[in-house]
Amino acid sequence: MNKEARSCEKDAVEKAKSMVSSLETEREGRRVLRRLANKHLFLAPEAGAQFALAGSKRAGRTMRVSAVIVSEFRSRGWIVPRGTTPETFALGDVGADWLTGSGTDVFGAMKPFLSQRRVMTKDGALTVNVNELESPLARLRFRGQLTPVQYEAGERLRQDFTLAGLMPRLCADLTAPISNSARGASSVPMTEKLIAARQRFRLAMASVGPGLSDLLFDVCCHLKGLETVEATNAWPVRSAKVVLYIALDRLAAHYGIAMRSTRNRVRTWHADVSASA
Repeated sequence: MNKEARSCEKDAVEKAKSMVSSLETEREGRRVLRRLANKHLFLAPEAGAQFALAGSKRAGRTMRVSAVIVSEFRSRGWIVPRGTTPETFALGDVGADWLTGSGTDVFGAMKPFLSQRRVMTKDGALTVNVNELESPLARLRFRGQLTPVQYEAGERLRQDFTLAGLMPRLCADLTAPISNSARGASSVPMTEKLIAARQRFRLAMASVGPGLSDLLFDVCCHLKGLETVEATNAWPVRSAKVVLYIALDRLAAHYGIAMRSTRNRVRTWHADVSASA
């Protein structure tokens, strides 16, 4: 690879990193500023380098924001000090204008960053579009903060979780059989794939351990952001990323994929026979 190609690749990586950071800030902005649009609510500092929504009795239970995100909001002028001690912040005019013109949907979803991948199906190779920012693991991998082995382990756990049908339903199951008997309809027997997926998922979580498995369950399965996990558990800022690395390494060891990265490394070195003669 020549110097120009390397330079272009480096610029593309840096641009991607800045784009992801901007997208994360805007995602948090849509989540937080919508609540601050209520003139009675504001952000107040808490222990652990984070801020909580304040202004009502139950506000602090519903939202917490890391100090890093609050600092980014201030640099953009989205929030302004309220002149209190300790310092608290309310929605500014710039933030209100941005929130009005952001053009987001009611859920504040992050705009997808699509790329194409080749996947193998029963009908052969197929090109599909993949959202690189779909999950917290995908965003970390996109920024180069996860190894391929760690990402593969997390995605395998997520795949087993999906195949096992463990995600709670948000509505009635319209595919379930209908019966007029007092006992109701007989349940549909589980398929072998579903049973196998549940067994793999249970064994993987047990091998990681109770503390680390909870984090994997939140991040890999329910796609919770690391800042949300830190705020929920009252952890220090950026500590969830360190715990996640340890959990993913254990998960990769359980799946037997941790050794792939070292398979092609030089394990021994021998001096030239002619040199020692």
